[in-house]
Amino acid sequence: MDTMGSLVAAILLSATFILGGHLEIGVKTHRRRWLSVAAGIATAYVFVHLLPEMVRAQDAFTKATAGSGLPFPERRVYTSALVGFVLLYGLENLVSRSRARRREEKEKEGKRDLVYRLHVGGFAVYGGLVSYLMVDEAGRGLPFLILYFVAMFLHFLGADHSLRREHGALYDRSGKWILGGAVLAGWVVGSLSTISVTVLSTLQGFVGGGVVINSMIMELPKENGGRFWPFCAGAAGYALIVLLII
Repeated sequence: MDTMGSLVAAILLSATFILGGHLEIGVKTHRRRWLSVAAGIATAYVFVHLLPEMVRAQDAFTKATAGSGLPFPERRVYTSALVGFVLLYGLENLVSRSRARRREEKEKEGKRDLVYRLHVGGFAVYGGLVSYLMVDEAGRGLPFLILYFVAMFLHFLGADHSLRREHGALYDRSGKWILGGAVLAGWVVGSLSTISVTVLSTLQGFVGGGVVINSMIMELPKENGGRFWPFCAGAAGYALIVLLII
């Protein structure tokens, strides 16, 4: 049941990228409002569930590596979160600088293609890890799987929207298929392999840092496009659900 549930969730997460351009959230004129609600839900998951989970993962890592001589084992998960945060922030910074150059002068096509490949490749690794860790969430019970899936579905929806807006037709031709395939590949690896406590804890930290930075740079409302009260409603409502379930 755990495997079947996580498989269905992985397929739906993959479809978020592949079919993201066809998903209409509510009436088109209210799309930004519903995206803000989704952003609030994903952000609530980060602060109410994911950050406490990182504390649990760090405790598990410290106990599993006691006496191993590893440097700073009591900070490994938090350091991994920092690495995930910095790497994905660096990727976004690279894309932003490329966008600015395109506005100021005509950028060479080869250089633009390199930025595209790095952007999509980075998110492919990230999406694969999110799906890989979902197998563990499924093993903890259906409520944990549902909470994880809903938050990551909305998180990926925001990522798909951002990538499609940034790269347009190029993303529709190849990027969405790469990301969709990466999500399924992550589930396959997670289902067929045994995840050690140390690896699991380290990856949870890395993905946690990635979710935090992506919530900031993609899902939080930007400029005049955001809707503060729908964002608050999404955050408060989902935070209450998480608190009641866990």
